[in-house]
Amino acid sequence: MSAAKIAIVHYTYKKYADGTHPVMIRITANRKARYIATGYSVNKENWDQQNSRLLESKVKNDPSKKVLSNAKAINADIELKLNDIIRVKQQVSLTDGIQSSQHIKDKAINKYNASSDFFVYADKIVLDLSDQNKISTSKNFRSVLKRMEGFVSTKSLLFTDITVDFLKQYQTFLIKEGIKPNTINFHLKTVRNILYKAMNESEPLMTQDKNPFQRFKMKTIITKKETLSLQEIEKIKKLKLKAPKQQKQIDARNYYLFSFNNAGIRITDLILLKNSNIVDGRLHYEMGKTGHFKSIKLNADSKAIIKEYKKRGAKPGDFLFPILDSTLNYPNALFLRKQLDTKASGINGELKELASLAKLNKRLHFHSSRHSFANIARKKKADLYSISKALGHKSLKVTEVYLASFDEQSLDETMEMVLGK
Repeated sequence: MSAAKIAIVHYTYKKYADGTHPVMIRITANRKARYIATGYSVNKENWDQQNSRLLESKVKNDPSKKVLSNAKAINADIELKLNDIIRVKQQVSLTDGIQSSQHIKDKAINKYNASSDFFVYADKIVLDLSDQNKISTSKNFRSVLKRMEGFVSTKSLLFTDITVDFLKQYQTFLIKEGIKPNTINFHLKTVRNILYKAMNESEPLMTQDKNPFQRFKMKTIITKKETLSLQEIEKIKKLKLKAPKQQKQIDARNYYLFSFNNAGIRITDLILLKNSNIVDGRLHYEMGKTGHFKSIKLNADSKAIIKEYKKRGAKPGDFLFPILDSTLNYPNALFLRKQLDTKASGINGELKELASLAKLNKRLHFHSSRHSFANIARKKKADLYSISKALGHKSLKVTEVYLASFDEQSLDETMEMVLGK
């Protein structure tokens, strides 16, 4: 059995969408070759074939050859990876005596410490989010990672394996799985979020020059948001419902209208409101999604809804609406999240029934109260800053993208104004 040979190669058999070819470390034993990615890819014009490295100086007789500004740093990093694999080969020779290319590759990959594994690092982030009681975010991250694991079909994924080509292949995989465009973007943004966290560690697990998102761009996808007009809101408001038979629909309507009247408060925030959140005729609360603090003056409709559920002897710590039980303790965030999801699902189910009773040809769900508020504010010519502040967005840019989904209706209004109906 001949000794294995380790070499750096420009793997031109594989070509990425940007025209570059990956730089790989080839392990050859008994005429069988295996390859380990270095995380780098370059064009042929950047490669020094004779010395198996990136060009570090111009070639006098060949003007087609070009030198990358960071060639020296990349070469140094690849040399370190090469030396690591050579050491693994030597160790394998001494301990195992098996010199197959696959065996050396397996050992070399296992030699990477756990922090080099994207999945290991990502799992740590999921646990940290859970410990911080960010259960929903933790759950969403876990869902993305589970889908990624299905795509990779291996237990490990090195940071160096996440390249532009990898992201494009993952994107194609999600499309074939029937995942909607916005959800695909969410998956990719989650991967980007994890990579950025890794790059900002005190000892970075990935360097900025290897960040694939510098060259991989996601398209901003604007989806049409379901909204109700003031006339449709009024139709729901005046819908005749009888208690106790239709009490669940009455409650769902009240919660929806309270949300609309208070700039589209999200359903989980509404469920968690307590009597102490109402001070001097104002609603004070912190948005669970962004941490943004809001103070809103209650209008007459909101006050009437609160009064409908106000119990004699109610304590400041009791829930404002009878959705969760004020007499129960919710000992951990995971249990509370499950309760919130269950209650939210139930309310949305009743809203669907309301839409049917009101003969609305629309899918009514709780979040549409937020969309409706924003759209009506836009139609009434409220300025961008005021709408952004009311919605609790972190920036005007977020509000611009949010309102862009209503532009079709705005265009229709403009066309009618100019040309007539």
